Amino acid sequence: MLRSRLLVLPAVAAVAVTTAAPGAAAPAPGGAIPGFTAAHSKWQQRYERLFGATPSGAVAKGLDADLSAEPALVGTDGLRRRTEKIVRYLRSYGLRPEVKTYYEYMSEPKSVQVEMTAPEHRTLPVKERPQPWQRNFDEVVVGYSALSPAGRVTAPVVYANYGRDEDYKVLAANGVSVKGKIVLVRYGGVFRGVKTRQAYLHGAKGLLIYSDPADDGFSLGKVYPEGPWRAPDGIQRGSVGQIMFYSGDPLTPGRPATRNAKRLPPSQAAELPKGPPTTPISYGAAEPLLRNLTGKPVPKEWQGGLPFTYRFGPGGTEAHLDLDIKYSVKPVYDVVVRIPGSRHPEQEVIVGGHHDSWTYGSDDNLTGTENVLQIGRGLAQMLRKGWRPDRTIVLATWDGEEYGLYGSTEYAEERAARLRNAVAYINMDVSAGQYFVPVAPPATDQLIVDAAKEVTWPGTGGSLYEAWKRQNNGTTPFLRVGGGSDYQAFFHHYGVPVMNLSAASPAHNANYHCTCDDHYWMSKFGDPTWQYHVAMTQLSGILALRLANADVIPLEYRPYAAQVAGYLDDFTKRQRDVLGKVVVDVQRDVVQAQAWQRAAQSLADRAEQALQRGDHAAFRQLNTKIMQAERDLLTSAGLPGRPWHRHQIYAPAMDTGYGPQALPGLNDALFLNSDPRTAGRYEALLFSSLQAATRTLTP
Repeated sequence: MLRSRLLVLPAVAAVAVTTAAPGAAAPAPGGAIPGFTAAHSKWQQRYERLFGATPSGAVAKGLDADLSAEPALVGTDGLRRRTEKIVRYLRSYGLRPEVKTYYEYMSEPKSVQVEMTAPEHRTLPVKERPQPWQRNFDEVVVGYSALSPAGRVTAPVVYANYGRDEDYKVLAANGVSVKGKIVLVRYGGVFRGVKTRQAYLHGAKGLLIYSDPADDGFSLGKVYPEGPWRAPDGIQRGSVGQIMFYSGDPLTPGRPATRNAKRLPPSQAAELPKGPPTTPISYGAAEPLLRNLTGKPVPKEWQGGLPFTYRFGPGGTEAHLDLDIKYSVKPVYDVVVRIPGSRHPEQEVIVGGHHDSWTYGSDDNLTGTENVLQIGRGLAQMLRKGWRPDRTIVLATWDGEEYGLYGSTEYAEERAARLRNAVAYINMDVSAGQYFVPVAPPATDQLIVDAAKEVTWPGTGGSLYEAWKRQNNGTTPFLRVGGGSDYQAFFHHYGVPVMNLSAASPAHNANYHCTCDDHYWMSKFGDPTWQYHVAMTQLSGILALRLANADVIPLEYRPYAAQVAGYLDDFTKRQRDVLGKVVVDVQRDVVQAQAWQRAAQSLADRAEQALQRGDHAAFRQLNTKIMQAERDLLTSAGLPGRPWHRHQIYAPAMDTGYGPQALPGLNDALFLNSDPRTAGRYEALLFSSLQAATRTLTP
């Protein structure tokens, strides 16, 4: 959805990226897979090999050609037909899919018009030109921002770079106000919903968002269809829902959006932006607006790729927006398959990816959907050979991700009680390209590293693990858990460990949410051999199988505790740097994090001994503790100003929307809200959670 996540990596790296230490796990007995006895490991390895031989590039290509044959935006007939195809595929494998229906509040553009009214009149395009191979092009939605307010606006234009808070400060320093203006910003840096919120906070009358060629267009190479980069008419659609506050149906936060659910008035829904009317345009449409602006030249770092000097405005350019957007409650359709566990059917490993798309969606996110289907195909073949998982495996394709993580959030909210026994959720969102970018909490790092060693990476002759290290100067970096994809409710609201397994092509952002995200682009530029699809299916399948079958669930809290202690030290340093003194003392939290780390080491030692003995009674006790540990990091109070988000170690940052904020209760209260008293209260809540996590892992 909600991504452009690869664009924001540099902005969040200091908080979000860490490196797993290969070999950090305690050695498994007899060379077994971590978490398995020696005998059980041999059984597991046999079925991992059987599963790994099943995913097929030819199958991936065929699935994509069929599923991307027409647009499939949430709430449309195209999406309903795609859902029916997914159900038929799963049934053909011998599985029993169920369609779960929810009823969610969503926007639909009746008419979107963008005009330049000065210095001359031009009607600007709001949709790309069709390509000969693109079917049902009339059903492709015009460029628009989901959940934007409707409105009719005419005003002078001001250019505000990426539309971040710091960009408005630059404008103010240069004597430029956006109050009553239409702000023109480029994509990148932060989630588009943050751009809308910042425009509102600074008094803008309207907002236009365009993709600059310096970021994903002709400045980087040949454009679609001759090359992978965004063409002058390419429009990046997307939601401006305020997922920093909560995800899912805007009118039913915290409860499932069933047909007769009690709903908030839209005016009380924090996920719905208060303004201004927002819509995206192409860089071809933005060119005359930018070219005719007067005023001071912008700083060097604001200059984009169009061949003239960018200026702040206002002056020279005036624009008119007319957004006729209607809101209504419509059904969304999740497809879910359960493969019951033979020993612990109440415990679930969930694997999912969304099947809705802004246009044709070959990359975003039929790559994820196709991987879920191929996992289902592989597991079905194993079932026919007599295999059963020890724990239940749930396969899901979600609807409505692109508007605000609709289907996955409602599923989680409807199954809140059952999620207490969820071992982990594995998410796949854009999962077929050469650059591997995992998003995960520290407890899963070693698990992902170990699985990556088992997967051959296309074009390298080696493993994914080796390619991952080569691409990152000898490290295996992880992004920590922010927002923007279907893991959000599972982790931030319910404390389920999550892994988001993305693998993107170099030009991923160039096809993002435009009509160029189609089977042609994937076949020519994204994954022409379809082998990245195969590798990512193998990776996610191995992870699901290990979590479903491990004697001791392979989640490690020693590195997690160490990282939390580091975040606390960073928080103290930030106070000294920004405030000149320490306002909130977190030294007792550091000491408690260290105690948690010792407890985690003790648990790991007990787990190793139990695996050597084959002690099933000990396995049950250990797994109960391991499954509780992430939940201990939640607070029922929620975070300052956003109670739906309950995780105290990570949350989507309020000023980026995607990137993670470490220790959000402390950092939001003190640095975002300038509220030391509330920060002190969240220090106490964090301390209580760290105590609980320590008690959980202690014998």
